[in-house]
Amino acid sequence: MSKLREKRNEQLNQPQPATITSQFDLPGLDQSVNVNDQHLAEIPTIDLQPVEVEQTSDAPLTGVYSSSGFDMIGVLSRLVNRPNPQINLGPIDMSCSFLVTDARQYDCPIVYCSPTFEHLTGYFANEIVGRNCRFLQAPDGQVTCGSRRTYTDNQAVYHLKAQMLQNKEHQASIINYRKGGQPFVNLVTVIPICDDENNVSFFVGLQVDLVEQPNAILEKMKNGTYMVNYQQMNIPPYIPGGSYNSEPVDDYFRELPSTAPATTTLASPDILELVKCSGENEQQLQQEWNKLLLDQSEDFIHVLSLKGFFLYCSRSSSHILEHDPEELVGHPLSSICHPSDIVPVMREIKESAGNPDKVVNLIYRVRRKYSGYMWMECQGKVHVDQSKGRKCLILAGRERPMYELIRKEIVQTTNDVITTGPELWVKSTLTGLFLHVTPTSDEVVGFDASALQGATIYQYVGDNNVRDVTRALDLVKEGRIVNLHHTMQNAKGDYVSVFSTFYPGDVSFGVGRPSFALIQIRAKESATNDHAPILESLINQAPASDSSSADENIFAELETVRGTSWQYELHQLQLTNRKLKEQLESYTNPKCRKQKKKKNAASDTSDIPKMCAQCQSTDSPEWRKGPNGPKELCNACGLRYAKSLAAKKSTNDTIEQQPIPTA
Repeated sequence: MSKLREKRNEQLNQPQPATITSQFDLPGLDQSVNVNDQHLAEIPTIDLQPVEVEQTSDAPLTGVYSSSGFDMIGVLSRLVNRPNPQINLGPIDMSCSFLVTDARQYDCPIVYCSPTFEHLTGYFANEIVGRNCRFLQAPDGQVTCGSRRTYTDNQAVYHLKAQMLQNKEHQASIINYRKGGQPFVNLVTVIPICDDENNVSFFVGLQVDLVEQPNAILEKMKNGTYMVNYQQMNIPPYIPGGSYNSEPVDDYFRELPSTAPATTTLASPDILELVKCSGENEQQLQQEWNKLLLDQSEDFIHVLSLKGFFLYCSRSSSHILEHDPEELVGHPLSSICHPSDIVPVMREIKESAGNPDKVVNLIYRVRRKYSGYMWMECQGKVHVDQSKGRKCLILAGRERPMYELIRKEIVQTTNDVITTGPELWVKSTLTGLFLHVTPTSDEVVGFDASALQGATIYQYVGDNNVRDVTRALDLVKEGRIVNLHHTMQNAKGDYVSVFSTFYPGDVSFGVGRPSFALIQIRAKESATNDHAPILESLINQAPASDSSSADENIFAELETVRGTSWQYELHQLQLTNRKLKEQLESYTNPKCRKQKKKKNAASDTSDIPKMCAQCQSTDSPEWRKGPNGPKELCNACGLRYAKSLAAKKSTNDTIEQQPIPTA
């Protein structure tokens, strides 16, 4: 042991190589160390000699501190210190949500993603690295290069790709999808990173969820871009499971107001057994009975605060939304509502507080836990708690089936017997009850649309057609498309020959079982069919079409995965239909064109209220010019748009006034 100690002292007294001392000239290294501990003195030491590495290349070392060899800190350093920045990024560090793609490889694969990006999208790093970032543009993550996008805005995708091909800094908001299909509004900022030879080697993309973090935008710059605080990544996780402990909901919100006291019916032995109550206290019996009704209701009974948080949810949420009530209570409506619908829905909720007697009717898209999005219709009223001085919204919601009809499935008539004039469209139940009738019913059968609504098809078809209509409706229940030649009674009481086509209303041909049916009724020239009616079932194949838009859904505005506001799109369709109707009337009745032009200017403008193209508000004291034309923006949005135009104009004038440097 003494020999080891002497050898160690000799090594400490040896002079160090000059290369090491010159390279690591740090204060305090020359101080002597006194070893007083007996245990430390007896520990055997290993003699480590410095290894001299000969550098064979003049290129600087990169990634020497990274286990993967990818210099992420160097990329961020080049990002922050890049020359001539076009976009002000704000504070940037490793806590931001970002990814890095390699511009030198084919299809720009992702080579790095931050942990916050994993938290934002729900994907793990091993599912992200190596893929192109376009996989966020579809709920299932399957997007083909160069394909037309179905679930997001194609113009935004084209803008991002065009700017990347030009190696320019750019920024855009786009609908992206988390793992599992939940969409979010993503403000994407893409910055090209150049190497020492001034060639673009990487693209850094930074993301922020504008729905969950609207305060992340710090400032709007003069060039139209936004300075964003990407460090504010307090993203709420997906709706947690049963381990989530929410605050107990007051029983007050679980009560249903009763206009009559508890009767002897509630005190029956069967009901007392169901509610597990003795029945001695009538108020307690009424409360327990109300709770039982809420829990057994097939509708989604829920209570929302005026800020959009769930205060109570009935048990029906488990089979309607696939979420247990404990998973929703305490969370905002935005956690399950489509990002494009949350703004108008919250506006309706806040406006309802000023009119407690008004019935609130909400239609929006909600995300189920496993099955994607669906349409839900909710009705209710504002409830005022007089004792606690607060308001809430009590709503009953149920799934709302929407129209779906592919263009190629519409049956085109090639028979000269069938007229090419007006046709009647009917929304019907699967048993033949007319739910909605188009106004053209007056021209086809002579009845007004209001007279047909609420009636059944059996009231108007001939007696010899009843069996065939029943067969047609049975086939529609299976998702088939059926053609039927039959007779139908008109307003004069006569039976006229018609050609009807029965479609499944909310599913495609042969896909599933519909909730309702669509009936297309066309008149025939004459009663050429004196024999039994003809029923044609398109069982094996859908109607063929050679058009390029054959696969287009006629009701594309009502698709659940559409990334735009359905209220504004339907409003634009109303305006377009009104213009088409005016043009059609001017062509068919040219003599009355001038008279109707004056009437339309006085009356038709008030039929359809104006709607802002940006915020979808309908109440504005004044309407202003927008990017697509005059009077399309509300007063607030119009003023902001005018200021942005003025700022761009002043910036362009300043650039033009600057002298051009001469060589």
